Amino acid sequence: MRLKVTICLIAAALMVAMGFSGCGEAGGEKVTVKIGLNAPLSGIAAGYGQDIKAGLEMAITDINAKGGVTIGDTTYIFELVSADDEMVPEKALSNAQRFVLEEGIKVIWDPTANTIIPQLGINTKAGEEFLMMAYSSVPLYAQSPNKYMVTLPPPFSIYLKDWIPRAMGHGWKKMGMLQTTGAYGELWGKTMKDAWTKAGGTIVADSPASYYTETDFTPYVTTVLAANPDVIFCGGPSEPTALVIEQARNMGFKGGFIVIDQAKLDIIVDEAGMDKLEGAIGVLPIDQSVWPGTINMLERFEKETGMRFTWEAAICYTGFHILVEAMKEAGSVDDVAAIRAAFAKGDVSKTSGEEFPVEFSGINDQTGALLMPGTTVEVKGGAFVPGELMEWWKM
Repeated sequence: MRLKVTICLIAAALMVAMGFSGCGEAGGEKVTVKIGLNAPLSGIAAGYGQDIKAGLEMAITDINAKGGVTIGDTTYIFELVSADDEMVPEKALSNAQRFVLEEGIKVIWDPTANTIIPQLGINTKAGEEFLMMAYSSVPLYAQSPNKYMVTLPPPFSIYLKDWIPRAMGHGWKKMGMLQTTGAYGELWGKTMKDAWTKAGGTIVADSPASYYTETDFTPYVTTVLAANPDVIFCGGPSEPTALVIEQARNMGFKGGFIVIDQAKLDIIVDEAGMDKLEGAIGVLPIDQSVWPGTINMLERFEKETGMRFTWEAAICYTGFHILVEAMKEAGSVDDVAAIRAAFAKGDVSKTSGEEFPVEFSGINDQTGALLMPGTTVEVKGGAFVPGELMEWWKM
């Protein structure tokens, strides 16, 4: 008996070093698998990071409550290990190295392009591999895919096919740009400029600002309005985006807004009021979703957490279930190559909009992009008017 206890304690110590805990013998304690989260959890963008965290925690709670997942003779449950990267690339890199080298973590979630990029320089290092679950809509990743990365939301470039014709249908030709800075904002800015000018529009002002550090956008709004734009392209995290829109309206701007996909119009309404959003074009609010699973989860999520349900929470909740299915298909919770390959097998990356808050249709195995449709929306007459569901992988 004493020998058996000693063996179990030694096994437990080894598993902790590898990111696991528990003895894991039949009928005994379950093995815990740690999942890393690198996200802004403090500062002006904290709400964005907390939404990601809440979605993952609810998924983990649900999976663990059902007994976890059994692979071979071992049953696993999950634990989220969160680190505040403050939207600083160097801090995100340090967090990732600690996750991998000190805690044996094999999967890291990250929701911002600014902090994802430096981690892609280390996640394929032999012996230190980890799977990057990237909540990022940056389409650049598809041009230079990382073999151990999966992206969750639709690429932002798909929205331009709807947004630009809508905007120009109103006669808007002159655009002022006031989107967030950083890798995500810079790429969005270039993409929008190229598409807007190609469609016959002009850029009359270009005044990006850090939506993660600024608390007053008056100087930037003043610069943009001085150029007399018809429409302002703006956005970053939702709360500072609401401030930009509110300040522009308060300074007399009567034109339209094209709102970056990161910002959520329903949150902006609560912050600034629907009247200030008239003529805004953006991404469909989550409570307007056509999937029954979204509405069911919204009611439950807000009741249990006291937080607003967002697309970040919904997508990460569903994405975590897909990750677990990939682990089951791979027959491993720590073989990064096998898990990544398993995303493309069978129906692993497919979910039902009846059962889950997001309906995924699979994965592009070459780029690692999960296939989630996007839907645009326009504010007309004080109401959200949705566009068509965009299955961009078929376009």
